[in-house]
Amino acid sequence: MNKLATDKAILMAAFARFDPLALAVALGSVFALLIFIATAALLLQGGEVVGPHLALLGIYLPGYDVSWAGGLLGAAYFWLIGAVTGMVIAMLWNLTHHIYVAIVLVRAAWWKMMAE
Repeated sequence: MNKLATDKAILMAAFARFDPLALAVALGSVFALLIFIATAALLLQGGEVVGPHLALLGIYLPGYDVSWAGGLLGAAYFWLIGAVTGMVIAMLWNLTHHIYVAIVLVRAAWWKMMAE
């Protein structure tokens, strides 16, 4: 194994990839859990007017309101939003690391060529 291949292996180990599917599922689950807990907390708190501010999410998420069914629907919406967010973050993370590793390898090859 030549020196450049060894350097690339070390760089790839140092800059590990994110699994886009895993991050999508993880962020989607966290987002869904947060909106469901927020809705459930308001419902359990009770009162005459329940969650007027959180109910404004119904503008952006059709069908969402501060109710148990709305909490489940909001969780589904937020799971999708979180999954897309996680996928985009992982893909951008991987892209920037691949670009950085490529730049480092090109610079190493350049300096090696200049030294010879």
